[in-house]
Amino acid sequence: MSAPFSSAFVPAIKTATKTALTHVGGVDAAARISRVGRTQFSDYQNRSKECVVPVDVAVDLDHCAEHPFILEAMAHALGYVLMPLRVGTSDFGKDMSQFGMASVDVMATAMKVLEDNQLDPEEADEIIPKMLHAQRILEQAIAFGRAVQKSAKPHIVRPMGDAAHG
Repeated sequence: MSAPFSSAFVPAIKTATKTALTHVGGVDAAARISRVGRTQFSDYQNRSKECVVPVDVAVDLDHCAEHPFILEAMAHALGYVLMPLRVGTSDFGKDMSQFGMASVDVMATAMKVLEDNQLDPEEADEIIPKMLHAQRILEQAIAFGRAVQKSAKPHIVRPMGDAAHG
């Protein structure tokens, strides 16, 4: 009998869970905002354990972390990407600066991938999250541009990498 399809994605989901737990302040903080206890959260991020975080708990963690770390990994397992329904306010200069940095990261990884002229599963696991991150930033910048188009008025933007404004 072969392993279930989902087993290939367990490591990525566990990594995403660990990231979300870090962002919410650890397992103790997570236990306070969810139906799951401290020990179970430890198991959800432990690669030697087979269990993964349930979707309802992932929603709670990602909501508290203010980023869909776990849900992105789960969507990726099914061949999907998450896109926000509402982008909110954006800073075009900051978005373009972040997109530039994310693009450089993607290209550096792509250069490693291209050294042997093949994309291995491990390399795909490394580059896809980076590409999705760059895509998310670009989508936010596009939403800002569309808002400018819709308003038919210019909007002031700060220069790329303007650290004086945060």
